[in-house]
Amino acid sequence: MYRGTLFIGCVIGGIAASSSAETVTVTASRDATLYEFFDGSVANGAGQYFFAGKNNQNRARRGLLYFDIASMVPEGATITDASLTLNMSQTTAGAREVGIYRALTAWTSGLSDASEAEGSGTSALVNDATWLWSSYDGNGGGATWNNAGGDFASTASASITTQALGLYTWNSAGLLADVRAFATNANLNLGWFVIGDESTFGTARRFDSADSGELGGIVPKLQIEFTTVPAPGALATLAIAGLGARRRRR
Repeated sequence: MYRGTLFIGCVIGGIAASSSAETVTVTASRDATLYEFFDGSVANGAGQYFFAGKNNQNRARRGLLYFDIASMVPEGATITDASLTLNMSQTTAGAREVGIYRALTAWTSGLSDASEAEGSGTSALVNDATWLWSSYDGNGGGATWNNAGGDFASTASASITTQALGLYTWNSAGLLADVRAFATNANLNLGWFVIGDESTFGTARRFDSADSGELGGIVPKLQIEFTTVPAPGALATLAIAGLGARRRRR
């Protein structure tokens, strides 16, 4: 009895120890820019870029990002790390902080596509997210934010200082906690706001959007590391099979 129990324990322990570490890279499903404008009529849901910070006219721009996380991570997996990478393709001089904040209200992204550098946005279309609307209906109405400029957590999940053009990666305990929550319950995943320095004018940063890939951009990417272990049923089946094999050899 003791030897059989010990053997089963060794089989289960060996399989558990062989849990695999994996990495998945998720590209953004959608994004948007909220342009500070009194009537909420400006958007950019399908443009090549999104923005964060304030322009030279002292008007804020806030980015929105959404990643389909739950479908990319196996159920029951343990997420061990997460990092968000964005490409900053235009900026003003100086070092400025850019934070990632958890969105608190559902939003949609329409087909509006601003021209040229896209800093001024364009007329909002159906389903666009704007400064006043989380989902615009195209006729001056729709679902509104609780607060003009969007609803987001008061504390950044991750924050870094940006300056030169190029790739930037956000990685923190707060971002990891968000990803774990989103993977466990897809209903909690409302995406993130990307918010720059709004303490003064001329701080805006431009980032490549989810729609930039075909135009030579580098799309937003979320890299998730996780481990998986065999299901308990599989462990028990293998252990019993192994015990049966030992008995046959006696």
